[in-house]
Amino acid sequence: MEFLLNHQPVNYNGDPDVPLLRYLRDHCGIVSAKDGCAPQAACGSCTVQLNEKAVLACVIPMKKVAAGRVTTIEGLCEYRQRVFANAFVNAGGVQCGFCIPGVVMQANALVGRNADPSRAEIAKALTPNLCRCTGYTKIVDAVHIAAKAIREETEIPAKETPGHIGMAHPKYAASDLVLGKHQYTDDIRLEGMLYGALKFSEHPRARVLCIDASAVRALPGVLRVLTAEDVPGERMLGLIRKDWPLMIGEGEITRYIGDVLAGVVAESEKTAREAVGLIKVGYEVLPAVTNPHLAMQVG
Repeated sequence: MEFLLNHQPVNYNGDPDVPLLRYLRDHCGIVSAKDGCAPQAACGSCTVQLNEKAVLACVIPMKKVAAGRVTTIEGLCEYRQRVFANAFVNAGGVQCGFCIPGVVMQANALVGRNADPSRAEIAKALTPNLCRCTGYTKIVDAVHIAAKAIREETEIPAKETPGHIGMAHPKYAASDLVLGKHQYTDDIRLEGMLYGALKFSEHPRARVLCIDASAVRALPGVLRVLTAEDVPGERMLGLIRKDWPLMIGEGEITRYIGDVLAGVVAESEKTAREAVGLIKVGYEVLPAVTNPHLAMQVG
């Protein structure tokens, strides 16, 4: 099938059910669309435009892209990139920046259909987009400022200060955060990079009787399976008391569902996650400790 990606024709012959987000990130190297919750479609960090409408790329299969127009933040014209970047930086609408490229694409789609949105309309349009650190007032401020500039075809000068103590300053390198150019851990791509995935406990409190990874070792692309036996030296971690095991071994007891039982190293993330699903664990399920008074009792 054929479609346009950032105004350039693309021919795709792969799996029609692959999510658009995976195609963009893994095959095109476009990491401005962030993976914050895939495939839950709950955070909005992967927002892109499909036929000028804002969509969540983590739940759009490639078959729905056929003959369409996909636009990521890289496909916006230099003027709009500059306007959105300066609006967010000047308004203080960006902190960690992980969610902001998705917010920008949602805002760009809004401005495309409503050149003069009210603050209430901006807030409603941003409903699918979660921000965990900035708070929404400054984000709405930024979108409102950007919409006005785009409507009037004016520039938003980048904020400059003399750098004195006690003054508000633009966040360092914040334009890159707004435009999705900053590389978070999941955005890094290195030649020959391997991928890891973890097997977590299925029960908050259980004795691990056995960990069977025999099916994993035969899976093509798997390079290593790691368990507690492979950890050299001390396994116990902690800030005040070293009472948190890096991995739970056979015969030991889990304390929460996040306890790690095994890890897989593979040539691709897909293979690593598939391999983790093949690990079989035998449990003796125990009553959960659900309050600190029980936890302090002997035994």
